[in-house]
Amino acid sequence: MPDPRPTRGKHRRPPRNSKRQRKQAPNRTPEPSAPGRVIVGEVRKPWGRDGLLAVTLNSGKDTAVEAGWTIYLNGDAHTVSGIRPGGRGATVMELERVRAVHTAQELKGAVIEVDASALPPPPEGTFYEYQIIGLKAVTVDGVELGRITEIIETGANDVYVATPASPQKKEVLIPALKEVIAVIDLEEGIIKVDLPEGLIPAPGEIPDQIPE
Repeated sequence: MPDPRPTRGKHRRPPRNSKRQRKQAPNRTPEPSAPGRVIVGEVRKPWGRDGLLAVTLNSGKDTAVEAGWTIYLNGDAHTVSGIRPGGRGATVMELERVRAVHTAQELKGAVIEVDASALPPPPEGTFYEYQIIGLKAVTVDGVELGRITEIIETGANDVYVATPASPQKKEVLIPALKEVIAVIDLEEGIIKVDLPEGLIPAPGEIPDQIPE
């Protein structure tokens, strides 16, 4: 779906123009409209006069969304009848029930979702961003750091933000590098990290409790 970089601990990420962007956790951005759905993009604007939509997909050009797929716009189901690259980084999408520009205009800004079960499995050793967000971060020595709430794209490598339960505690920035990410266990819901010296929080900064 996105531009996979199959290194250990990597997630599958979208391309971005900015060198540093903070991608917020679901509790700070729109929640999926139903359990089991994943937000994959947004409707930018109508494209032409025939009800086509210019959309931005988190996965960039190589998207898993194809003709015949069911997507959800603001929670409502639509069938994709066509999809192709557009100009200026947009993707042009045609929906079966949207045939007029005024109908397309009403969908401007709509969140695009798909069923998580419809996504192809990522290559071995890579993960979708939604799988990383929410994991409990623990050092290889058993120190609990918090839950992953954001992913920062720096241009060189991504950085996972571990947020403790207490607002008085500091966030811990975890470089998404194979020498730092020791284990990602989706079944256990944890990510084990081997932080370099200087990134390990001082005893007074270690979170009291991981948020559930």
